[in-house]
Amino acid sequence: MTGKRRDPAMFHDPAETEYSPSAAITLLRQSPAPCCTGEKKDNAMSGVPVASARQDRLVLARMVALIVALALAGLLPFLQPAHAQETANWTGVWDTKWRGGGAEITFEQTGTEVKGVYPLYNGRIEAKAEGENLVGRWFEGDRQGAFLFVQSPDGESFMGRFETATAEWWTGVRVSAVEDIRVDQASPMTTMRSFLQAMNESGADNVPRATGGGMGLAARAAGLVDVAEADRGGLNMPDYTTLLFNVIDNATFRLWSLPHDAIAGDEVSAKLQQYGTNVSFDVTFRRRQGEWFIVGPPSGLLQAKLAEFQAARGEAVDWVDDPAKLASPRDTFKVLLSGVTEAGNMAQAALNLRDYNPAVRADEAVLLERYLKKVIDRIGYVYWQEIPDDPKSNTPYVYFEHPSGNIVIGPVETDNSKIWQFTPETLANIRTLYADVEEVPVAPEFAAFASNDPFFATRGLAREISPRLLTRAGPMERWQWWMLGLAVLAGIAFGFIANAVISFFAPSQNRSQRSGFLRVVEWAVRSIFLGLFLLVALRPLGLPQVVAAPVKAVAWSLIVIGFVPVVWHLIGKIADRYRNMWQVPGYHDTLISLSTGVARVAVLVVAFLLLAEVLAIPYEGVIAGLGIGGLAVALAAQPTLQNFLSGLTLYADRPVSVGDFCKFGGQSGTIEHIGMRSTRIRSPDRTIISVPNSDFAGMQIENYAHRDRTRFATTLQLRYETTPDQLRYTLAELRKLLIAHPRVIDDPCHVRFVGFGPYSLDIEVSTYVMTADGSEFLAIREDILLSIINIMDDAGTQFAFPSQLEYTAADLPADEEKRIAAEKRVSDWREAQNLPFPDFSQIEKLALNNTHAYPPQGSAQYSEKKPAPTSTAAGATPEKLRWSLPWRKGTA
Repeated sequence: MTGKRRDPAMFHDPAETEYSPSAAITLLRQSPAPCCTGEKKDNAMSGVPVASARQDRLVLARMVALIVALALAGLLPFLQPAHAQETANWTGVWDTKWRGGGAEITFEQTGTEVKGVYPLYNGRIEAKAEGENLVGRWFEGDRQGAFLFVQSPDGESFMGRFETATAEWWTGVRVSAVEDIRVDQASPMTTMRSFLQAMNESGADNVPRATGGGMGLAARAAGLVDVAEADRGGLNMPDYTTLLFNVIDNATFRLWSLPHDAIAGDEVSAKLQQYGTNVSFDVTFRRRQGEWFIVGPPSGLLQAKLAEFQAARGEAVDWVDDPAKLASPRDTFKVLLSGVTEAGNMAQAALNLRDYNPAVRADEAVLLERYLKKVIDRIGYVYWQEIPDDPKSNTPYVYFEHPSGNIVIGPVETDNSKIWQFTPETLANIRTLYADVEEVPVAPEFAAFASNDPFFATRGLAREISPRLLTRAGPMERWQWWMLGLAVLAGIAFGFIANAVISFFAPSQNRSQRSGFLRVVEWAVRSIFLGLFLLVALRPLGLPQVVAAPVKAVAWSLIVIGFVPVVWHLIGKIADRYRNMWQVPGYHDTLISLSTGVARVAVLVVAFLLLAEVLAIPYEGVIAGLGIGGLAVALAAQPTLQNFLSGLTLYADRPVSVGDFCKFGGQSGTIEHIGMRSTRIRSPDRTIISVPNSDFAGMQIENYAHRDRTRFATTLQLRYETTPDQLRYTLAELRKLLIAHPRVIDDPCHVRFVGFGPYSLDIEVSTYVMTADGSEFLAIREDILLSIINIMDDAGTQFAFPSQLEYTAADLPADEEKRIAAEKRVSDWREAQNLPFPDFSQIEKLALNNTHAYPPQGSAQYSEKKPAPTSTAAGATPEKLRWSLPWRKGTA
């Protein structure tokens, strides 16, 4: 037994290795080359694919190691030990809720001592901060209780509970929107505006627009209502304020129409009309100490008015407003500005995108929605109550008019109902409209909510660099053309950089020596990076659909075209690796071939469906149409399907496997490949025979690979001059030969004189040779045939050949004595009425039965046979039996 000394560096313990990108890269670069000592060297032709396969495996292994190293590097910051827990900061305004109520709480923290107030319930809080916990007590007049709050890791919310035996909870979120609402009570109009803005932002109509602070906003609105406690009808102030808002929200009116200039007296009323009906609500304003308040009517009157409003619309008493249905222009504005939709896609729900390419519809919807919001930000704050809410109306609502385009919401008939969306004309002109109003500052009411997304930030940067970059050049502005070109160049550059990284970790080799797989990976990486950069650039650049549609099509095509060949080659390499790793039987190779074909077809199908999906090709209709035209498709694809199913049958039934030599349909050859469509066979002439699987599976196939022995059969034809004893000698020697031969099976082994041929005495030889190899059988058969020639020579006989002899009476004179004796014997049979024509009598048959000596007298197996005493033939006279005895040679 021999061996090699192991280098300790080659068997380094992974547990002792520091996991860092630099360490991983060092290990990769110092990996020892594959050892070849003791291996049999292949020739030059076979060495190339082996080296290529090793290189491919090494490339894949190193790429995986690089990814793992980078992942570990990314996790290092998260593995650092956590610092000691610090006391949470509770100072600020919190919007809190509990079961059945809620309030805005203002906390002030000094060290660990925290105090808070919530005026809505005349309540206060005294507590102590312990890390993220806040433990203390609440007080409301004579009522009090304990609580526990736990602040979230981001410090923006808390979860708490009351220290009671019941499951009472108390939650809160930091308020960022309350400070953004400006309360102005200088006139009835400004008071109503402040009231509506606070309630709209709080989400009282199920459409929240602010980022938290709902209870605080509702408290702000409640502070604008002047109502006696008796008129609240037992409702707390938040609930009463919500009821009043619901009544006002059912009306449609312009804030400008409310009293706001030179008001005489301290009380004034205004009529709020419901759009499309005759129902109205009279609201009263009262001035107190120079500030105007909304006078709250009795709660019973408000509930009756709310029911009247709902009845006028034909709504149920328990009807709940659902803006996601887009039942009116007001709902459409709510969806656009608040993102409340059933499908979760804000842009497509509020916009009529019928004129846009489905491939870029989603991207265009997001961009158009941003354009709309930017224009609306400059028009002013949108009060829902100024927009019509009549679902029965069919008149488009014009929200804004401008020479460059209008903002219009129109009705759209759908399969189920009528919805309201921003019209296609509005969307077509929104870019030009924004360019014309861009210089107008954002309305003060929107300043807190207006955000600057990447597209408009990039556009603003281009404007600062040079206003000329905003000049339109065809369908896009100049800066968009420049950025699109930069995205293309960046994608190409990053593709080459990625290839350089791959080449760095790949084995050193000349370009001409690179494997086909590595070259495919290089081109695929370039294609994928270019496609990804184009996709990433679509939304920030805000490309119009005339440009975005082809750019998106090209981008996805590049990505798919990059992935498909890589996956295609990977499938083949996995199959090759499986074949080379295990000495699998032929039928496993058949399964590998079929599975590889199916997997590659699946890759192509998935690639097609992916492209069809992103490019909005209506493949669903084609697939659905297969149900109707399934019969036609099945008939058209019958040969292909039949060949594929026959290939599966060949694998399941396994009549042949790869490498088997077989005979089929009058031809023979070695199976080389069983594919999805056909089977390839190498003929003895070294040609390739391709047979469709359906035809091959239906043939009578004779498989030589699974036989355990080979049959040897021949017929020896001897001349008629051969004497019986010569024939017996020949038969005996032939049997001796077959029994004595070491490669011949002695049972069964047949050597028999079988008949008289036209020109020969025929001896049939049949046995089996102990080999399944064709070449070895030919050698053994040759040895047997040569031995047969020697036996024939020793017997003094010869092989007959096709011939015809002509005889004359003088050549073969008849034996006169034997003729007379034979005629005499037949005459005796006739006289005794025992002539055996047309058949022997039953008595004669019984008498003759089992009287012939076999094996013949003189053989090793010969034994004298005596008739049974009870046989019917025992009573036969010797005279009756004598006529049959001369049939045997040597009897009288």
